[in-house]
Amino acid sequence: MWNPKVKPHLKDFERGSYIHEAHYPVVLNCNGLESTLPHVPGVEEFIRNFDWVSNMWKTGDTSYKTLLEEICHYWKDFADIREDQVKVGYGSMQVLERINKVFLDDRSSVLGYIPQFVEYITEVRVTGARFEGIAMNPEDNFSFHVDPLLGALNEGHTLLYVDNPNNPTGQLIPLDQIEALVARAHKLGVIVIVDEAYCDYAPKEASAMQLVPRYENVIVTRTLTKGFHFAGTRVGYGVFSGNLGKFYDKGDLPFPMPSVSALLAREALRGGTLLETVRKLIGEQKEVLVSGLKERGYRVATTYNSCPISLVSVSDRDVHLGEVFASKGIDVRSGEDYPNLGKNYVRIATPEKASDLFACLDR
Repeated sequence: MWNPKVKPHLKDFERGSYIHEAHYPVVLNCNGLESTLPHVPGVEEFIRNFDWVSNMWKTGDTSYKTLLEEICHYWKDFADIREDQVKVGYGSMQVLERINKVFLDDRSSVLGYIPQFVEYITEVRVTGARFEGIAMNPEDNFSFHVDPLLGALNEGHTLLYVDNPNNPTGQLIPLDQIEALVARAHKLGVIVIVDEAYCDYAPKEASAMQLVPRYENVIVTRTLTKGFHFAGTRVGYGVFSGNLGKFYDKGDLPFPMPSVSALLAREALRGGTLLETVRKLIGEQKEVLVSGLKERGYRVATTYNSCPISLVSVSDRDVHLGEVFASKGIDVRSGEDYPNLGKNYVRIATPEKASDLFACLDR
């Protein structure tokens, strides 16, 4: 048998992921991959009026200048960021992957807390680096506490990774706790990545983007696939403090996204006030969802009301909760795919109407 010369640590490596094919007919999609919430009207108008036939054969503006300008303008009331600090990608996951490519190797260690976004943890391990996860306590509803992370952080860590809001719980970490981590990490020479994939569901005041001009060791990543619903377009970006962006450029590749995607993202950001409506609609339905789940005997982890995802569980560890929901036609994400969880957990994305979920669940 022919053996390719791959990195030794990848030979027996099994990639973890929470993306799976549904095994039952899906009546209600609660896995978070797409949304029926309102979209920015300007994006739809742009799509209707854009000359697709002519422009599909053109490279377009690969500097993405108008998108970079719009991102800086979007944050102008909260953070003074420059275009050269902004790096775009095919979703924020590509930006995170490139960060790992530049800063990590098999001697590196990344600190984080668990459960967290499992795909990032997997990407850390692909580089050969070690991910050290500080577990949040299930008896405390997985509430985030900053002190254990502050205590664990040391000079041996290359990166500190924090997703905010948290995936899978949907809880929002207060900015002062994020800043405490950044300040401590700065003294130790550690870079802090704040993954704000779900932070469009919170006001801009909650974002660590405000820390970028004040510290040299911060990277904030964002995506338009969540709050702006660009699930099929995949546009993300990172904002780098200090000189970190210059190092990122060394490992980046040209053409990180289609030029037309950049134009669509620009239009979306121009209509960013729509997010207030999105947050309101989610908040109304999530309140009904959480209350109804608790009434039915389910446990719901600490969460933020306008973030669409929730971590739900039952006490019996032998119950495969994902299968229970799937058998009712409800597509969710199983806790089996997250560190520190198990099959008695699921992540549920708030549906357009919470009553639709209960109609399936109670039948």
